[in-house]
Amino acid sequence: MGGDEHGRDPHTPVLTEVVGEAGEPAVPVLRDAVVQPSAGYSEAQLAAVQAELTALAHDLTERLLNAALREMEAALFRQVSDRLREELPILVEKVLRDHLKTGL
Repeated sequence: MGGDEHGRDPHTPVLTEVVGEAGEPAVPVLRDAVVQPSAGYSEAQLAAVQAELTALAHDLTERLLNAALREMEAALFRQVSDRLREELPILVEKVLRDHLKTGL
């Protein structure tokens, strides 16, 4: 890794001067733009990674939603079944009593 006479990386921006009006606080001025190091990936490689990540995220979302729907469906089935167990005997009894009264 190379550097200047002070051992600094030449791609690292350095504040070289301070600018300020009389009586105002000085503002540092950045002289060199920050250079982002390239990872060496081509556009095609980046597109392939993006496509794979998108597909995996979609698959995961679909699996999680399907599992959640199955759990909700099971919970609703239990609720309806429990309510039927509670209310159906009362309903049958009411209908039978109503019909037996009118049949007499």
